[in-house]
Amino acid sequence: MRSILFAAGAAFCLAATASLAMGGGGGGGYGGNMSMMPSASFDDYASAKRLIRHQEYASAIPHLMKALEQHPKDADIMNYLGYTHRMVGVTEQADARDKDFQASLAFYQAALAIDPMHKGVHEYLGELFLQMNNLNAAHHEMNELVILCPDGCDERDALSKALAAYVPPTADASTTSAPAATPAPTP
Repeated sequence: MRSILFAAGAAFCLAATASLAMGGGGGGGYGGNMSMMPSASFDDYASAKRLIRHQEYASAIPHLMKALEQHPKDADIMNYLGYTHRMVGVTEQADARDKDFQASLAFYQAALAIDPMHKGVHEYLGELFLQMNNLNAAHHEMNELVILCPDGCDERDALSKALAAYVPPTADASTTSAPAATPAPTP
């Protein structure tokens, strides 16, 4: 009897874990190819998502890099790498911030090269452009979301709110401190 209950419990946990691996709103994308990942890289991906939910962005990056090694064409992993580098960057000053923002930009662009219709990437890329004080580029990403979801979607709504809340930095602030960042929802 115990072994039957244990087996049923284990099957439930595996099913629940697999459903979480298929993505989950807020910019994560469509689920990507993660449901087909081998268990070793799935563990890294699941660990990274858990760390991101706990706002431990820097700690999530090595796990995402291991998952990317296994699946170099996965736009969702690249989206999360862009997101984590962006979130690390908002806590840093000048050169370090710029380095993380450039890494974030590179991952978002790579994700869009694989999946140009990835709404989560367009949202997060628009938010990155706002944090880089590139309002025109942020509006371009908003236009992309208008095309991708003409009836509205969560990603479009989130970027719209970020655009509405954007305050350009003053001349003094742009050289001495990180741009003001509103916490983005976790993917």
